[in-house]
Amino acid sequence: MYRYLTFEEEAERKKIKGRVLRVLEFDKMIDLLEGFTRTSYGRDLAKDLVPTTDLPTVKESLEDTYEAFLYINKYGPIPLSFPDIREHLSYVKAGGVLTMRALLDVASFLKGVSSIKRIVSGEHTDMYETNLFASITALQDLSGIEKEITSAINNEDEMNDRASEDLYSIRKEKKELAGSIRISLDRVIRNNTEYLQEAVITIRGDRYCVPIKAEHKGKIPGIVHDTSSTGQTLFVEPMAVVEANNRIRELTSMERAEIERILEELTYKVKREMHTLQSDIALVSCIDLASAKAELAISMDAVKPALNTDGRIELRAARHPLIPRDKVVPVDMELGKKWRTLVITGPNTGGKTVSLKTCGLLTLMTMAGLMIPASQGSEIAVFDRVLADIGDEQSIEASLSTFSAHMSNIVFILKNVRGRSLVLLDELGSGTDPTEGAALAIAVLNDLFARDCITMATTHYKELKAYAVTKDGVMNAACEFDTETLSPTYRLVVGMPGASNAFIISKKLGLPGRIIDEAKSGLTDDEMRYEHLISEAESNNKEASRLREENERLNAELQKKVAELEDERKALKASKTKILNDMRNEQREILEQKESELDSMIRAAKKKAKKSAQESAAEELDKVRRRLRAGIKDLSSDEEDDLIENVALPGEAPKAVKEGEKYFVPHLNVTGVVTSASSGRNKSVRISSGSMTYTVKIDQLRMPTEKQEKAPETRGKTRRDRPVDYSADSATKIRMERSMSVMPEVMLIGMTVAEAESRLDSYIDDCQLAGISQIRIVHGKGTGALRSAVDSMLRGDPRIKSHRAGYQGEGDDGVTVATLN
Repeated sequence: MYRYLTFEEEAERKKIKGRVLRVLEFDKMIDLLEGFTRTSYGRDLAKDLVPTTDLPTVKESLEDTYEAFLYINKYGPIPLSFPDIREHLSYVKAGGVLTMRALLDVASFLKGVSSIKRIVSGEHTDMYETNLFASITALQDLSGIEKEITSAINNEDEMNDRASEDLYSIRKEKKELAGSIRISLDRVIRNNTEYLQEAVITIRGDRYCVPIKAEHKGKIPGIVHDTSSTGQTLFVEPMAVVEANNRIRELTSMERAEIERILEELTYKVKREMHTLQSDIALVSCIDLASAKAELAISMDAVKPALNTDGRIELRAARHPLIPRDKVVPVDMELGKKWRTLVITGPNTGGKTVSLKTCGLLTLMTMAGLMIPASQGSEIAVFDRVLADIGDEQSIEASLSTFSAHMSNIVFILKNVRGRSLVLLDELGSGTDPTEGAALAIAVLNDLFARDCITMATTHYKELKAYAVTKDGVMNAACEFDTETLSPTYRLVVGMPGASNAFIISKKLGLPGRIIDEAKSGLTDDEMRYEHLISEAESNNKEASRLREENERLNAELQKKVAELEDERKALKASKTKILNDMRNEQREILEQKESELDSMIRAAKKKAKKSAQESAAEELDKVRRRLRAGIKDLSSDEEDDLIENVALPGEAPKAVKEGEKYFVPHLNVTGVVTSASSGRNKSVRISSGSMTYTVKIDQLRMPTEKQEKAPETRGKTRRDRPVDYSADSATKIRMERSMSVMPEVMLIGMTVAEAESRLDSYIDDCQLAGISQIRIVHGKGTGALRSAVDSMLRGDPRIKSHRAGYQGEGDDGVTVATLN
């Protein structure tokens, strides 16, 4: 009766195990994979990793590898630091109490879980939909237990005093008792120095003692707890401290019991979360395995192949992963699409077996969820069976010849072919009579072809070369050999058989020509012609390959030159366009300037022509008014008229600002002397009045009246208009008044750049009056326009000593902190 299989049993049946893994060296790949694991959990999974014939499982496993591969390449290694706590959990499950060391291991595991979970809360949004992140998200954070353990236990030998209130009280009492005992023993030592071997306090059996000379036994009343090895020293516990020592022993016992109770309590909390911990261990195992497979792929410069179930294998620039990168020759091969059987021929050491193993090993790696060392565009089929007979397996113990060993393997393969199978046969039919061996080889290939197997076979037999030419669905391939250097190139050439090159190699190695001629005479004309044709075809193929490579190289160089010329053409065109545009702009500016000048001249001419006598009289009256304001008595001098027009009158803005001259600042109601002028962006000056120094813009200065020069004062009753005494006391009053109304922070958010500059300029003046030395300017982050404007303004302002962006907690980039001069 049919028995239904469980999911685990069905998955186990689909695994590929046995001799083929060793023959194709898959076990060596597992050894490499183990080296990239970082936890014992992942290492155990890697040891048990085998290929599977289940397509969904292969897809999922390969996708996990690829996701980890992308993550590591972009963000670096996944944090995997986990101690092995499986034995601890088994011990807890059996009812045991964990030691401090074991509990710290559990805490370290939980800390590792918290660390790896921080990945999903970062900025890796492109990875959120992956299985890798789903596994990390599924980890359950038990940081509460981790903190309880680490706060209670200092190290594997010491419990923290604060692990419990009782433990703290016990240890505190012990410490106080130990202190009082030492005081008592110090007194004993001082009073009985002549009886002591040394003036020290020792501990014997957890009791405090003093060393007494044996001849003075009894001089100090007490209990003898030990003697020295020579018998000359007795370790005596004086009676004065016996009771205190007894209490310390009681407290030590209580301390031990309390520590045991705390350990039991922490163990119980771990036991309560047993299922969660086991689930986390399983997830960590899978994450570590995926990470190790990805690290292995990175070390091999591997790619993720496409998958199919149709038996198609297409490898591009495939490399055997166990051959060093500087020695391996990439091969291209194709199977299962145009042909199902590939017969590889060529001389020994030519790379036939390496090609066979490369195909088989890369197929097994893919079916185990590993990426393969090949180029993009490679494709691998998920087979129902992978079977191989590779290498010389002559067995003396089993009394098997090479031929018998090969035939035993072939018999096993023919019995186990199932569904879509990949069969790899090395030196098919060798080890026996060539005619019979070739006939057997053809028969085996025909049987495998009829059963829809995908087959690769290597051989020396010319009959198999002819078989591959005449049989539909079967293709010849050759491993190239350089007859000049007598060395293989290891390149696989599909579509033609390989020549044996026996005569050429023998001649190169020095075999006498007469022997070679005699050997050739033993061959029929057809055989000689066949070998000649193959050699000629191989030579032509090499030349064609050389010419193709040369053509590709020249084509690449040509493309590069074309690209360079195109770049130069674009650059010249852009330069030409720029020059023309610049010339047009320059001509336009000149024309506009000349047009403006002509317009001005026309307007002046019209105005002059229309000017009436009444306007001339008004102009003369204006000159008189200016003279009256300036106190000029002679109103008839034209030279003085010209002088008045070039000099600013009181109340007007100065024509030019000079250091050492007095000027009036209306908005401050201050008259002062200019001490320094700035030609910077803000066109500011420093002006001194009494004990105060201000920084104001030039356009805020006015020429002072005579009254303002002698005794500056205001008009009106408001604070701004009332009289001001510019003595030191008055300056202090102004400073105090400003300090009460001005805050060390200004808000510019929501303002335009122009509004912000105006507001900040007047605010800095107020801060100077208020005596504020450091200010905080809040402009926000936004587009950065306000921040740039504030930075430019402060950089050129002589009132500012230094400025910087806000630190963390001050507002970061949304705030600028400035220090005033």
